[in-house]
Amino acid sequence: MTVFKVVRVDLSTEKITEEVYKEDLVRKFLGGRGLASYLALKEIPRGVDPYSPSNKLYIFAGPLSGLATLATSRITVVTKSPLTGSLTHSNAGGNFAYMLRRAGYEGIIVEGRAEEPVYILIKDGEVSIRPAKHIWGKWTGAATKALLEDAGIEPDEKKAGVATIGPAAENLSRIAGIRFSDYERFAGRGGVGAVMGSKRLKGVVVWGTRDLYSLVVDRRRWIEETGKLAQRLASGPTAKALHTYGTNVLANIMNSIGGYPTRNFETGYFEETEKISGEHIKQHYVVETHACAQCPIACTQHVEVKSGPFKFFGKAKYEYETTWALGANLGNGSTDAVLKLEKLANELGFDAISLGNTLAVAVELAKKGKLNLPIDWGDPASFIDLVIKTAYRDGVGDELAEGDYRLAMKYGEPEAFVGSRGQGFPAYDPRALKGFAISYITANRGGDHLEAYTPTWEVLGVPEKVDPLCDTPECIKKQVKLVVYAQHLMALADAVTFCKFDTLDKEGLFENDLAHLFNAAFGWDATPQEMLTIGERIFNVERLFHVKEGRWVKDELPPRMRKEIPTGPAKGHSAAKMFDEGIKEFYAMRGWVDGKPTYETLKRLGLEEFQYLL
Repeated sequence: MTVFKVVRVDLSTEKITEEVYKEDLVRKFLGGRGLASYLALKEIPRGVDPYSPSNKLYIFAGPLSGLATLATSRITVVTKSPLTGSLTHSNAGGNFAYMLRRAGYEGIIVEGRAEEPVYILIKDGEVSIRPAKHIWGKWTGAATKALLEDAGIEPDEKKAGVATIGPAAENLSRIAGIRFSDYERFAGRGGVGAVMGSKRLKGVVVWGTRDLYSLVVDRRRWIEETGKLAQRLASGPTAKALHTYGTNVLANIMNSIGGYPTRNFETGYFEETEKISGEHIKQHYVVETHACAQCPIACTQHVEVKSGPFKFFGKAKYEYETTWALGANLGNGSTDAVLKLEKLANELGFDAISLGNTLAVAVELAKKGKLNLPIDWGDPASFIDLVIKTAYRDGVGDELAEGDYRLAMKYGEPEAFVGSRGQGFPAYDPRALKGFAISYITANRGGDHLEAYTPTWEVLGVPEKVDPLCDTPECIKKQVKLVVYAQHLMALADAVTFCKFDTLDKEGLFENDLAHLFNAAFGWDATPQEMLTIGERIFNVERLFHVKEGRWVKDELPPRMRKEIPTGPAKGHSAAKMFDEGIKEFYAMRGWVDGKPTYETLKRLGLEEFQYLL
């Protein structure tokens, strides 16, 4: 029988309990984002303040985490977001999920609030709450080392799993994330780090020796399936590009089609993209390539800036999204400055996407004379001190720590916020990649590219090629159908939990492969359709959380996306038609009315227990 074992830690009472969820529930939601979202809907009280001790933090691995070399070592964090005021999920790579399972658990549920800073230590099934007052205040890199030393583990991130927060989360910035080992992996979006900070939880350290392979039922079949998949995943053209240049291989590609948002989505083309591209950084700054635990792709690039005004000591991890957020989004074409800002964001514990979006709103407000700050597009030196002030809520940093949505609204400039559900958009302009006009807006956690990654079909042609600029009725129907499918597949990925990069090639990992893997690992008789239905069930549970809160149920396109792109290859295009017509198709395909699931939909998905929310 497949079970999911979690440890529940109440920081207020210091009570520690184990809970085991049986196979019938695991087959409905798996783990990760799936089971955590279901529990959050059941357990988090309606209307609770995200910073209240009554809010809960779910840190979950998945049933396949640590079992194979298939990039299944993602970790998912679910909570009520201080940024959006509703359910959020955030995801990170590294080795934490693998180590958590070796330590004897599939998940951790944190509730309550400690009187003084603490950390949770899990060693081979032994769980304790330990003082962390001496570690509180440290930046994330130093905090990680201090946590390992205090736990009596060699201060090497590869030796144990570590989750920690920095000053941004300690000071309850709504755009703070959680750093995971190894190395500078972040569950960034939704302010999940601030929830951890509100509980005075500085970190979690996990270490164990459990033999995960012993859990596999049909070992011969498992070896066959994982061997074939690992070879496929590593040999695909997208995987090879990611290994060579990292995720930032996308910068030149997106800019070439006019979908690279520039100066807070003023346009979709940045004149200095080449200087912050993956190709340029690979040639001049990358010092090593790294992989998450048990991953055949190894897309992580570590960089150094060794001289000049933006030099920093030690290596830094950089990504496409963060380079965009602190680069083109700010009109910043200085490679040194972009990498310095990324390093600073990671050390202070920010979601770098939301940090960049917030700085972009601040520039707009400053240029309109509404915010008295000496900042401008393309002036990176002015941002360094401002980022530090934001982490410590120092002066104007106190306003920026609230995030882009609240900053724009406070100064009466709602159009300066480009996002949905209170969370800013990432590094793709939905006027040039029109599938995002549906997927961004309907994403349950707010402006998000990972709930349905439309470049998969708009650029890579997987599973079929769709013109990203086409908004004819036929194209709209095709886009919506693919978005819905991708939303189910991505929710499934986060519940397994496997890396979404596994789905970017035609030879990637999809629902039929997952059915084979679960059947081999646990003796199930799962079908590909059952796998997709799990994803659909998860997506509907998340939407029900919005219904429960009475918040963000309506799907709305931000005003700036109704304007035409003024320059670049996508000049003259807007997202208005795709959204206005596509959202009707989306609701019909989902079995929703006005953004809410119907009773018939809940019944079909086995979610009748939540019909009281309708």
